Amino acid sequence: MNKDERTPIAFFVSYAHRNECIADKFIDDLMEILKPSKKYNYKIWKDSAIIVGAEWRQQILEARNRCDFGLLLISPAFLGSEFITNEELPYYVGENRAPSIPVMLSKVNFDLHDMKGLDKLQIFRYKRKRYKEPRSYVECKNGNPRREFVFSLFEAIESKLAKNSA
Repeated sequence: MNKDERTPIAFFVSYAHRNECIADKFIDDLMEILKPSKKYNYKIWKDSAIIVGAEWRQQILEARNRCDFGLLLISPAFLGSEFITNEELPYYVGENRAPSIPVMLSKVNFDLHDMKGLDKLQIFRYKRKRYKEPRSYVECKNGNPRREFVFSLFEAIESKLAKNSA
């Protein structure tokens, strides 16, 4: 399939600013894997796209509303963010929720943290035989384990999109 024939897919990235460094690394790794997709031409929207002097809140909400899905980078800081809790999560959690792909960026405790309704959704974590429990991106060591995390996520995204379009 020619690049111009791929289906355009826009996705919104929701993350806590406290996690910006690790979120940027994760997104760079993910975009490297998404870019050569045969079926989809992925376009990312992240708040770094907000133009200086623009109304940032309005820009975020408009981008959230026009994207095909939200990539939710879950961490304790994400769960503790007032803006995410009040403005972004209600759009992706609940009865009339928009499509989302929740990803465990860093470890949270499902029993002790308020998951803000995300505990009802399947959250992507990396599973491997040598691990007793699935892992977050941060829990995977730099290098190959993190690349494997991102590659597995790529396969899950492609599978979800194929099922949604069928």
